[in-house]
Amino acid sequence: MSRHRILELGAGPADEPCAQLGQCADFAEANTLELLAYKAAIIALNGEPPLPLGFALVANAHDFGTYRTLWLVSADLPLPEDALAWLDNLVEPATWIAAGFPQPVTYEGWRAVMRPFRDVVAAALQITRANADGSFFPAENAVLHRNLLAAYGPATVAAVDTG
Repeated sequence: MSRHRILELGAGPADEPCAQLGQCADFAEANTLELLAYKAAIIALNGEPPLPLGFALVANAHDFGTYRTLWLVSADLPLPEDALAWLDNLVEPATWIAAGFPQPVTYEGWRAVMRPFRDVVAAALQITRANADGSFFPAENAVLHRNLLAAYGPATVAAVDTG
């Protein structure tokens, strides 16, 4: 089944550093981790995209090697109204913290220091969790937390509770 590329979302939040092809010793691993975290951050802000929309990591060949970017794709065209509405209201975070996420990769020269993806999502759930009285601060964290729970489920929550 072929998928239609609908929208390229990029390699991560626009105002954050990301793995650089030819500049990072662990480029492929760092690039993939950032894309998975970026997908989770977009889900946190917007909820999961309605079918037939989905996410894909798309390879791009370059003189220095292959890098991947995150895309929204669909097996079906034209898109139904709910998918078009989701796209029209899509919010992409400019920074990791705008979606309640820690930075998944930090860079020390050529070296990429990576958190496991599960730890990145668990940290986002911890950052966006409710206060002891059940309120959220800021209030937007309620949406981020709910969307993350819906997408990443109880196993991730268990990691937060025990970690």
